[in-house]
Amino acid sequence: MVFPIVAGGKRSPTWRIEDEYTKQGASLLTEPTGNSTSADTKTVENRRSDHSEVPEYSSIESVSTLNSPTLPAVNNHPVNIGDFPNQQQPRTNNRKHCLKVLGPHHPTLITSNVDSIHILPYSRRAKTFITTSTTVPRTYWLALQCEDKEKWTNAIKRELLSMNELKVWDIMDLGSDYKLVGTTWVFKLKKDHLHQTVEHKPRLCAQGFTQTPGVDFDKTYAPAGQLNSLRALISHSCANCLDFHQIDVKSAFLNSSLTETVYLSIPQGLEIDRRKYCLRLKKAIYGLKQAPPAWYNRPKDWLHSVDFNACKLDPCVFHRKHPDALLIYVHVDNMAIFGKNVQQFKEEIDKEFSIEDIGPAELLLGVKIHQMDGCITLYQQHFVDSLLDLYGMQNCQAVGTPLVPNEYLSPATDDKKEAFENLGINFRSAVGSINYLSTATHPDLSHAVSSLLQYLEKPGIWHWKAFLQILK
Repeated sequence: MVFPIVAGGKRSPTWRIEDEYTKQGASLLTEPTGNSTSADTKTVENRRSDHSEVPEYSSIESVSTLNSPTLPAVNNHPVNIGDFPNQQQPRTNNRKHCLKVLGPHHPTLITSNVDSIHILPYSRRAKTFITTSTTVPRTYWLALQCEDKEKWTNAIKRELLSMNELKVWDIMDLGSDYKLVGTTWVFKLKKDHLHQTVEHKPRLCAQGFTQTPGVDFDKTYAPAGQLNSLRALISHSCANCLDFHQIDVKSAFLNSSLTETVYLSIPQGLEIDRRKYCLRLKKAIYGLKQAPPAWYNRPKDWLHSVDFNACKLDPCVFHRKHPDALLIYVHVDNMAIFGKNVQQFKEEIDKEFSIEDIGPAELLLGVKIHQMDGCITLYQQHFVDSLLDLYGMQNCQAVGTPLVPNEYLSPATDDKKEAFENLGINFRSAVGSINYLSTATHPDLSHAVSSLLQYLEKPGIWHWKAFLQILK
């Protein structure tokens, strides 16, 4: 039998153990009942006089290998520090450390020489132990040394093979006057609508920041589909009982040709002597300054060739009336198809590009899509959960309004801004994440988010509290 300790957040906690015997047996109340002085109540004061900080645990591996300190066994029932109850404990305003004893027999007093500094607070334990996602390597060499090295190695080989089949580059002798653009590998895990990993995706990217304007690139702008357009198309498909499917174009940028001359250094994974040879790019790759407009023109030209017309208000929405009415929404390599006969269009585009047929749309642009009985629901619960986990708000109490009533924000003073910056919080990134949430599926947060967007230059602790209020 394990006796879990449910920890709160105070630095000088008080542990209370209260007995209430009933006919069914003994049970222990998890909540203290004030300043009780009954004989059945014993109080153990544990003050942190020598320690002020809780030890940091950087990863789940470091925590999982620690040996949990154990209190002396009482009636053959060990008491372990750091174990979890089967269900998460609700957050309460009373943040005292409560020792909950489970089982038919329990002591009226537990003494221990374990210092409270070795007890991980509940909020931090929940965040550390629940996070079990696979780590994505940041460099090529880390990918060859991690646990999934075989999967990453095979994925890298497939990426290089795909580039070779598409004739992305020509191998050239290295010239003394060539300006080489560096390369790097970027790794990502592709997940489905259930947040399960379905593919390991490495991408060979050019270091576009080393390019020179007017020399090896010119235009860099490319339009992207608007969320308002997507919602309008979804609404139209519901009203007219149209099918809503999704496809992905494989290695999208590699299908677009370059007009500029770009020389690339030999990337990691190619067994070519980089001291003697280089690569002359024939097609765009990820990271090049001109890659987005080069790719946008490729599907646009093909869609025009099969009688599609671009929308004047959104150049990423295409429509065709004959032979069957179709609407296409394009966002980089993702395409949403609306129509009565979407399968015919899939066969058409598959002759021009290598595509992945996802079928009925389930996850598009970070928005989950649920289609049933002519009704389409958009939601981002997975994104909200990831934000709550990122900022340690998994067990927060929900509030009724995204902003505190009758409270007005103002720019922080220089002293308060400096004090807030010393906390190491990326306020811009935090507000940007909820801004995407408000524009995609939560328009009810628009006013609150727009209020925070006014103070990105001079944020303070009150602005951070307002951000946490929106998360709640």
